[in-house]
Amino acid sequence: MKLPFAPRYFVASVLLLSALTALFAVSAALQTERELSRQLQEKGLALSEALETSSRNAILSQGLVEELIGRRLLDNARLVDQLLLSRPPDPEWLHRISTENGLTRIDLLDRDGDPYTPPQRFPGTMGMMGRPPLADRMPEEHRAMMQYMWGRRWAPPAAEGDVPPAIRDQKFWKGSVFGVAVGARSFPGIIAVHADATYVLKFGKEIGVQRQIEELGHQAGIESITLLDQNLTVLAHSDPARVGQQDTDSTLGGALEGQRVLTRLVRREGAAPVYQVVRPLALEGTRRGLLKIDLSTASIDLMWRSYRIAALILGLAVLGLGTLGLAAIFYTQHRHLTEVKALEAEVERRERLSTLGNMAAAVAHEIRNPLNAISMGLQRLRVEFAPVESDEYRRLLEVAQGEVRRLNSIVEEFLSLARPLSLKPEPVQVAALLDEIAGLVENEARDARIRIERDIAAGLPVLHADRDRMNQVLLNLTLNSIQAMPDGGSLTLGAAAADGNMTLTVKDTGPGISPDLLPRVFEPYVTAKTKGLGLGLTIARRIVEAHGGRIEVDSALGRGTSFRVILPLNGAAGG
Repeated sequence: MKLPFAPRYFVASVLLLSALTALFAVSAALQTERELSRQLQEKGLALSEALETSSRNAILSQGLVEELIGRRLLDNARLVDQLLLSRPPDPEWLHRISTENGLTRIDLLDRDGDPYTPPQRFPGTMGMMGRPPLADRMPEEHRAMMQYMWGRRWAPPAAEGDVPPAIRDQKFWKGSVFGVAVGARSFPGIIAVHADATYVLKFGKEIGVQRQIEELGHQAGIESITLLDQNLTVLAHSDPARVGQQDTDSTLGGALEGQRVLTRLVRREGAAPVYQVVRPLALEGTRRGLLKIDLSTASIDLMWRSYRIAALILGLAVLGLGTLGLAAIFYTQHRHLTEVKALEAEVERRERLSTLGNMAAAVAHEIRNPLNAISMGLQRLRVEFAPVESDEYRRLLEVAQGEVRRLNSIVEEFLSLARPLSLKPEPVQVAALLDEIAGLVENEARDARIRIERDIAAGLPVLHADRDRMNQVLLNLTLNSIQAMPDGGSLTLGAAAADGNMTLTVKDTGPGISPDLLPRVFEPYVTAKTKGLGLGLTIARRIVEAHGGRIEVDSALGRGTSFRVILPLNGAAGG
């Protein structure tokens, strides 16, 4: 299909539009991807900050509880020591104190780490119940209070001098989760108070980091949460079975050493990719650790796929509408340029015809006077100087007069180009006009073995035109068609009315007009005939345009030629 405009410029414009659309789509896609990643990163960082804060608060709360319990146990130990200053130890009495104060047990240990057994009698001053106070017989060095604590926050005594070696070797804290020991003033040894740590451990479990990580790990969009120590050992995990395992990711070690936040997209073999946020944090004291949060990218991927589909549809729509817009612009511009070129060609043609007409009028004027003199001389020779019985003389005079008449007709054609047309519109019956034309060329058509056909629609309206001028046009077209069929053929004279116009058709079955000559058939001196000046179609076009109409031609080699004279039915302009 031939485009009504230059295809290379249109294709170049469409390619440029496609490139710009693709560039915009890619830029918007990258910006959207960065925005989605930023949102995921902010979510991970916010979650890690919240978890770090809550974990620190949990650790502080646990420590505070243990600190308070430790103080209470120390108070119990001091109370027992105070009571022992005034009474001997009694297992039932110690058991009652343990039960009333929520303790597991109270141990009295001597300096060898064995259970302390008090002596039966004491010399010297009698105390309560007839016994001397134990403080009166204790060495001064044992009256100093020495305290020890063990549990989740305190290690058992180990340094030399903290406790007598015999007591330290007995490891009196074994089997106890939480407790304290103080050096007794009431006897040479220590008082060990063991706490019922069930509620302490339960409280720690309820508010501990592991519990919080497990709860957060079950929220939507979170794949896993991991708390690692400085050796990348899992301290807490959203999957409790992972606690105690080792993480072998070397990148995490770099984040721990550099104490920097790490965000990245991790693609795992056989699993969906996750967006990972790694945050360094302080555990206890100088201990450092890492908090690793793996966020699911499913929602982001879904949004990304939806955006890509929307962007593709939008891009195709923009490209389609842009292509249609470019096509409309090119088509409008082409039509405008075609009209401009047609107007320029028409102006040029009219100027050329005007120049040619003026020149023809001057030349014709100079030729016509000598022709008139020659014509009159030939007439006198024919009448006054004719020799008797000379056929050759008469024949030569007839030839000379015929050539004079031919030259005069040529001069008339030249003058018709120069003179302004003066139309005399009148009602014309088109069918009768075409019948008249057919009658004029009937003999010539019969001699050339040409069949004349009529294709005249019924009920044609009256055409207002200059009858003589239209007769001249149609006769010229008809004679051209007859001359184009020297070997015979068919000549069709037609007429039809539509859309306020009358269309007169002269169609032949001749050899057709060559494509290189077809666009110029209405120009002066353009003809394929060996005889004639090529002014007939030029004059015919001038007459038709003077009537406000136009003349068109269709022709193809070997398929004949068709001339169409299209005239307005509302009448022709007079002049």
